[in-house]
Amino acid sequence: MKTDSWFQDTGQSPRMDLRPVFPLLRTGKDPCFDEGDPAIRRLLEQRPGHPVVVVKFSGWGTLLGMLGFFRHLKSAFPDNRPVLVTNPENRPMLEHLAPWLDVIYKNVPPENPFPAFLSLALSLRRLRPALFIDLQIFTRKTLSANLSRLSGSPVRIGFVGRKREWRSFGMTHRFFHNRHFPPSIALGQLSRFLGLPLSDETTPFLPGIHKQCEAKIRLLLGQPPFRTGKTIVVNPNASGKSGERRWPAESFLEVIRMLLERHGDLRIALTGTQEERALVRSIQERLSLSHRDRVSNLAGCLTFSELHALLHLSDGYLGNDSGPLHLALATGTPTLGLFGPTHPDLILPSRPFPKALFLYEPHYCSPCLHQSDIPPCGGDNLCMQSLTPASVLHALEHLLWGAGDKQRLRQVWSRENQPHRAARTGTPLALYRQRDER
Repeated sequence: MKTDSWFQDTGQSPRMDLRPVFPLLRTGKDPCFDEGDPAIRRLLEQRPGHPVVVVKFSGWGTLLGMLGFFRHLKSAFPDNRPVLVTNPENRPMLEHLAPWLDVIYKNVPPENPFPAFLSLALSLRRLRPALFIDLQIFTRKTLSANLSRLSGSPVRIGFVGRKREWRSFGMTHRFFHNRHFPPSIALGQLSRFLGLPLSDETTPFLPGIHKQCEAKIRLLLGQPPFRTGKTIVVNPNASGKSGERRWPAESFLEVIRMLLERHGDLRIALTGTQEERALVRSIQERLSLSHRDRVSNLAGCLTFSELHALLHLSDGYLGNDSGPLHLALATGTPTLGLFGPTHPDLILPSRPFPKALFLYEPHYCSPCLHQSDIPPCGGDNLCMQSLTPASVLHALEHLLWGAGDKQRLRQVWSRENQPHRAARTGTPLALYRQRDER
């Protein structure tokens, strides 16, 4: 079912629908649409069997926070099943966490996009979607905008920074993207517009841990009855597309060395992808022989299900802003996240994380990721380098061993005590309205 041609099994005619597409005339009078726009709901009811196509090419950490949205979408419109279009690299996460979701996996390489783009556009056109949702906010906006125009859907929704931004001309409903709120709040705006429950909670949607995965992880970690003491997962990596989010490997090495010296029964599990295994190995090899035996290099050795089991069985997690950080938070593992080019307020879901701490040193140039065309530092991420190993060590010991006073910990970020009114019912939606175009 998770193939580029799943639509061939739906019974829909492969003949392309070339009829012209016109904007939907809005009939709802409530500016908040707390119950959902009645015109949208009416249109979907009149087109049973036609899917709701959602395009999101981002990494799996971002998609993880959207699982609740997809589940609510499927429940609210059972006759218009959601179809996600995303990168093949997200397949392991989605097959493990959302096997109930129909997915089209397609890689559109930036260096030669036309063949793959044309194939994907034709596939979407054959689906004859009742609704097209463009969730590309920061990256690959040209790709998603062109797919929206060619989809043939009568309703095309997306987020734009300016009302007359070029990519908005193919949309029938344009939402203002407010960069001062995290993506979960933007998704809340869309949920209200569609009449879906407001929730960015991912924990209830996580599946149970496979027994075989649990057994393998326990064997790798040497957990009880074989040993005692805590196990901390450390991921010194970040997406290759934004290496500025990486804390220096030397800093990770220093923190690991101090932890192992101060806690004799501690074990460290280093994680990452197969491509990141060399970086992880370089950290492990620079440890002393007495410490090296208590550090496992699991980079490239775990499936997604096994990574989920590892985080579930571990006592703590340390890492940069990346997919595993979001999985650790969703799993409920005590987590210490390191931020610099991205701001925690703009990345993390709006719900509280009582078992987590986040370190962030405010600088004038931060956040720069998705805000500037290129990092002002030219890739020399001074914001991440300003997070000291001592502050990371003290935060970890407070989080996992209850040592020290949180109020005295350096560089610990806390969310501003402001209500996220943008996600509440009874407040205006950031939807560009027809009356503003007169």
